[in-house]
Amino acid sequence: MKARTRISLHVSDKKPCIGDKVSFSGYLQAYDSELKRWDPLKGKLTLVIDGEKVKTFSSNNYGYFEVEYKFYVPKKYDVEVRYNGSPKTKACSASIKIEALTEKQKNRIKKIVRLFTLLVILMLILISLIFILFSFKP
Repeated sequence: MKARTRISLHVSDKKPCIGDKVSFSGYLQAYDSELKRWDPLKGKLTLVIDGEKVKTFSSNNYGYFEVEYKFYVPKKYDVEVRYNGSPKTKACSASIKIEALTEKQKNRIKKIVRLFTLLVILMLILISLIFILFSFKP
C-alpha cells in the first residue's frame, strides 16, 4: 500500500509587482501509518503556472523546498506545486492564487491599507477618550 503524501505551500507575496521575484517554499511529507506521524520526504517536485510546467526541483532530506519565479504580465495566476509520487508514495499537489500587479496598483493598495490602519487607530483613541470622560465621576 502506498503512503499518503502532502505538500505545505507558502508564498513570499500573494500580490507581487511585475518583475519581482516571488519565493514559493514549503515541505513535502509522507504519512507513516505505523508511527502515526508525518515524516519529511525527499522527492522531485514541479512548479506549474496556469497549467504549464515551469520548473522542476527537489525537496531536501528534511522535506523542505524553495523555488523562485518572476511574473511579467499583470493578471491572476493559478500556481501549483506537484509531486508525482513514487513506487512507495502517492502523488499530491498544493495550489495558491497569485495576482501580479503594476507598481501603480501596488502603491494604491499600500495607501488604502495605511489609511485604514490610521482610521482604526484614531477610532480606538476616540473610544478610549470617550470611555475615560464618561467613567470619571466628580
